[in-house]
Amino acid sequence: MTPKEKAEELIDKFKPLCGGYFGGKINKVFAKQCASIAVDEIIKAIDFDWMEVQNIEQQHRYWQEVKQEIENL
Repeated sequence: MTPKEKAEELIDKFKPLCGGYFGGKINKVFAKQCASIAVDEIIKAIDFDWMEVQNIEQQHRYWQEVKQEIENL
């Protein structure tokens, strides 16, 4: 899944929790903020030394790109 596709998926998952689809742009703004917070938490989690994450640099870069795509949407 590309970073843009993941960003869109995360935003879409948060839309119903941000007042549904009836609020228009404001829902997308809140959903983007929620998705961005989720990605920040993922990035923090993969940065922990105690986690055995393969390709940590690649995963870190991927999630940074997802966060950038969230901001671009």
